[in-house]
Amino acid sequence: MTDISFSAAEANATSNPAIPNAKEVFAAGVLGLDLRRVGRVALMNLIGAALGIPAGGWHHGQARLFEGDDVRLRALLAKMANEHEAKLIANNLDRAGRYTHVNIFLALAIAAREHHQAVTATGSNLINSFQEGGLDYLWDEKKKLGLPHSVTRTWQPAVPILNPESMHEVHPARIPAHDQMLVYAAQIGASFNLNFKQALASLFGADAEPALARATRIGLLVWQAYAFLAPGGEPYDAKETLGAQLGQNFGSRTALGYVAYSASAASVKPDLDLILRDRHLNQTEWVRSAKTRAAETLFFERLFRRARELPN
Repeated sequence: MTDISFSAAEANATSNPAIPNAKEVFAAGVLGLDLRRVGRVALMNLIGAALGIPAGGWHHGQARLFEGDDVRLRALLAKMANEHEAKLIANNLDRAGRYTHVNIFLALAIAAREHHQAVTATGSNLINSFQEGGLDYLWDEKKKLGLPHSVTRTWQPAVPILNPESMHEVHPARIPAHDQMLVYAAQIGASFNLNFKQALASLFGADAEPALARATRIGLLVWQAYAFLAPGGEPYDAKETLGAQLGQNFGSRTALGYVAYSASAASVKPDLDLILRDRHLNQTEWVRSAKTRAAETLFFERLFRRARELPN
């Protein structure tokens, strides 16, 4: 049975993992199922504690780590433990890994939550990136993703549509089904390297690069997930209470403003790991959702690390 011990030090010592092959995907799925419900819940709670997630996680919305009495990942682990589906997942992870430089397990966690069919999708039939994946502005973002023309040349603009949640007109794209995992990975990278780092430079000034260097790996995982989910946001207003601002418009840029203000008020260097420690930030759905995706990433990393230790 897989060891369920876990510490923040262990997570921070783990470098970005290599792309798993089909055997490793299958083995990781089997190991995850072999933990059984009690082991999976215990491991997820240990990981959650390192991220500032309360035991048992949150119980509503996109931030749920558990379904019933088991981890939400249980269904995906079952897919991974199927040899045929493991090959499909491995192929999609390999395609994403060839063209992007993000944590591939963060991409897997996000894809599984945004559109679970994306993890095993195959074929070149075109799908709508909004209706089948929640990528609202993919056509607008196309040139920012850093993907070669050989990948994007088959993409087409989709008919703009009104998002009923945001009430904003969105501009999705029609893309081949097998590009979905790749697109999630590319968007994670673009949102962090462009939106997040630009906001960081603007708000932290000369402290931006040092703050990035001081941040722990698990703290940056949360920010990467946050930047994917909500890259913008309203400017943080120090004249208002934090509670009054926590809501749909409290995007990652807003949170960076809060971190910068908190450091200035305390006369200390800004600390990006504040997102792990400040429980007030857990009151916004964006932070909760980002932390659940980071937790599932670390859960995957543990399983794949164990899978690679198995004899061939």
